[in-house]
Amino acid sequence: MKFEPQMHTLPNGLTVFLDPMDLETTNVKVQFRTGSHDEQPHEYGITHFCEHMLGKGTSRFPTKKSIDEHIEYHGGTRNASTGNVCMNLYGRIIGRNTGVLIDFFGDVLQNSLFDPAKIDIERRVICDELRRAMDDTNRQMAEFTSQKLFNGDMGAYRTLGSVENIMSFSRDQMLEFMARRLSTRNCVVAVSGQIADTNAILQQITDTFAFLPTHPVSSYCDYKYTPAVAHNSQPEKKNVKLRIVFPGKIENTFQNMYADMCVSRFEMLLQKHLSQILRQENGLVYGFNMCALGMPELYLNGFETSTSVENLPTVVSLIARNAHKFYQDTPIDDADLDRIHRKMELSDADFLESAGSRSRTLIGHYYDYNRLYDRSHILSLRNQINVSDIIKYSRGYFDGPMSIITQGADYDFDLAGIWRENFN
Repeated sequence: MKFEPQMHTLPNGLTVFLDPMDLETTNVKVQFRTGSHDEQPHEYGITHFCEHMLGKGTSRFPTKKSIDEHIEYHGGTRNASTGNVCMNLYGRIIGRNTGVLIDFFGDVLQNSLFDPAKIDIERRVICDELRRAMDDTNRQMAEFTSQKLFNGDMGAYRTLGSVENIMSFSRDQMLEFMARRLSTRNCVVAVSGQIADTNAILQQITDTFAFLPTHPVSSYCDYKYTPAVAHNSQPEKKNVKLRIVFPGKIENTFQNMYADMCVSRFEMLLQKHLSQILRQENGLVYGFNMCALGMPELYLNGFETSTSVENLPTVVSLIARNAHKFYQDTPIDDADLDRIHRKMELSDADFLESAGSRSRTLIGHYYDYNRLYDRSHILSLRNQINVSDIIKYSRGYFDGPMSIITQGADYDFDLAGIWRENFN
């Protein structure tokens, strides 16, 4: 399937990606580069609350029911999400009705009612969402990691806010926040899928989003890493979640993309090697993965798994001993690389066949590198990867200050000491 996206900058500064595909449907995504990281403590949760209210009624469609019926009538679905750094409106629709989805997103951004009665109802909904998040063990691990390593700036609950904040937000406060944080300067619109007439779609987006202000929008980026060895005690649990991480060594720039690819191959092969030892040869864990934490400006790489208390010291010692040996010897050959690249053909196909993946990649690449995603360039870099460069760019992988974060059943082991004893 072809991949020939276009990037356009509209007169008001809005960035638009048009990505024609041979499909029956079209994916439309509107992303604002603003999220919980850009909120002050008294605002934690407000971006997410505003995102909820964008789906609760406009002058044309005053209820969620009327919105849903309108989108469903034209063969579409829609949703929204908020994260640490962005707020998204997105949907999928039968290709001939793409304009309906574009028009709808413009309508909710410009004309949402923010009805006080519905705001009060939504307070209870979001409080329930917060309770469910706080009961989720993965979110608990993410929050604990954020508090211990990033001073809470990567918080899993911060996006949802606190009960106190959720109950305090007023209509005027939300409208003021939206006016301040939403602009063509931090917005991207991506359309992937059936596009019968690119000029017509581009003109509709131009007209529909002409109301957006063009003021600059600041972005929070003062992230800090504090190494720690810490345990989130959950005595009722049977297993222990384990993360061992180190600071990333390669700055996230367009020029460093090849080096980053080489380190990624090192991680793929290391993960496969350690998984074979921990699961297949010793039966100590169910799953073993490499992990990445943080933001492009400050990220950590390392390992994550889960095991029983009695197996925990053995797992840490095996990871340390075998990671060090793999790092020192780097037993990688051309056949290993060939297998990786052959396996990646499936993910390549998944990417080319998925309008959602393509729109996410177009937006993410633009925010990371301020340019159009060039797949031929990516493939060219990938084809250049060789064993020598993998070794070259993976040097220093374990050099930074290590952190060990665990959650679950309690234990009495010096995991950092076990690591130091075995990583040599």
